[in-house]
Amino acid sequence: MKTLSFLFVFSLLASCASFEEPIELVSNDMSVVKLNLEGAALRVKSSIHNNTWTPIKIKPSTLELYLDGEKLGDVYLEEKIRLKSKKDNEVDALVHVKFADGILAKLMRYRFKDTAQLELRGKVKTGLLLLPIKIPVNYSKTISPKNLNLNLDTQ
Repeated sequence: MKTLSFLFVFSLLASCASFEEPIELVSNDMSVVKLNLEGAALRVKSSIHNNTWTPIKIKPSTLELYLDGEKLGDVYLEEKIRLKSKKDNEVDALVHVKFADGILAKLMRYRFKDTAQLELRGKVKTGLLLLPIKIPVNYSKTISPKNLNLNLDTQ
């Protein structure tokens, strides 16, 4: 009975803890593996700091990709990522992007712009101890589409 009451109190205290910002992106590097008009495969190398005292598992998730508020497509993480507690974790993951219809016309509008706002929105599925948690993601970065040198013939 003592064990059951201890587990109940522990889960009650753990559920009251704030999980607002459990992870923090420290650095990010991305390379294009495959690119065509239907989608792209990107290799993302990042350093992510886990602020919690427990390891976090990031499960396969889907996010939406926007450029200046206009949806470009969906981003799929198909691998599980494990983040060790209270340290920087080096992550190397393959991410797939499925472009929305009319992507070529959308990208042509941004070809000569100096800056554009790139956004990732959605919820990432995670596991903290035994609790499944969805962490909201609203990551934005200002890019220069004029300086992107994308070769659409690359396979």
